[in-house]
Amino acid sequence: MKVSIIAAATALLALASAAPTPQDFDGEFIDSIPAPTAQGAPAGATKSGPDVDVDALVESTVSDISKRGAISKRGVASDNFVKVFDNWTGSTQTGGYLTFKLLPSYDVDLCATKCLANTGCVFFNIYDETNPAGLLHKCALYSMPSTKGAATNFGGQDHGGVISVKSLSAGYKKKALQEDVPGYHYECFGDASINAPQPGPVDPYMGVSFTTTSPSVCAAACDSKTAYNLKQAPLNGTYRACNFFDFYNVYRDGIPYQTACTFYLISYDASFATNFGQKRNGYQYSIGESCGYSRDVLIGVDGIATKV
Repeated sequence: MKVSIIAAATALLALASAAPTPQDFDGEFIDSIPAPTAQGAPAGATKSGPDVDVDALVESTVSDISKRGAISKRGVASDNFVKVFDNWTGSTQTGGYLTFKLLPSYDVDLCATKCLANTGCVFFNIYDETNPAGLLHKCALYSMPSTKGAATNFGGQDHGGVISVKSLSAGYKKKALQEDVPGYHYECFGDASINAPQPGPVDPYMGVSFTTTSPSVCAAACDSKTAYNLKQAPLNGTYRACNFFDFYNVYRDGIPYQTACTFYLISYDASFATNFGQKRNGYQYSIGESCGYSRDVLIGVDGIATKV
């Protein structure tokens, strides 16, 4: 995976000139979370959407850091997923939307396969849609686990004038939301994220991204930050190396809201996972599926390395 060094440079220069987004899960942090765009598969579409563009996701994440077989209709998903809801009349309309695929039949296993084949997919919504084009079997893919409460697209007439009816909507969540990333090992913290202290003059916190969709994208962004810092450092000079990131989901009133990835110079264990969320502006914000990823081979001393 290659990331434009120009994009990384722009991102990191912006980070240097702006106040860093706080890592504490406090009011300031919550207010900095961009509201997600509630999305789902478009009504009336007769062609599948594109596969997930991993390179574009990595570039977006690096930039964001700077700112801060057929089965029946009653079938069962593959062993990689657990059913969250089924037989509903609304399709999922929430943040974390990746793409959608049209299926030749209502085939849960095939939809699960599409999810596994797209980087960052941890949840899919399969449903039937009846519209002027006929009966369509749709498979919408998401980078965040979701709930029946987010399946609020009940059809009717949309902005394009397409009249549709949704039926047999079912949602499936990946059983293992954590992801193996080459060059890293992980520890999961559940419903808490890392709140790292600053033990000395060097702040270990490197920033946050709300555009990431998976740990592998976080890792690529972490690598890109390190590569850029190395490139900018003078010979025999020091640079900041990204050695650890915490990937987690943010929920608002129990509904998936955003993914987040925070980056650090050094590694942390579960004893530092003390951010559990809070109530803000009438909403209850919480954390889920938090996992910290450490480099197998750490760079530098406490994240400060020398260019030789």
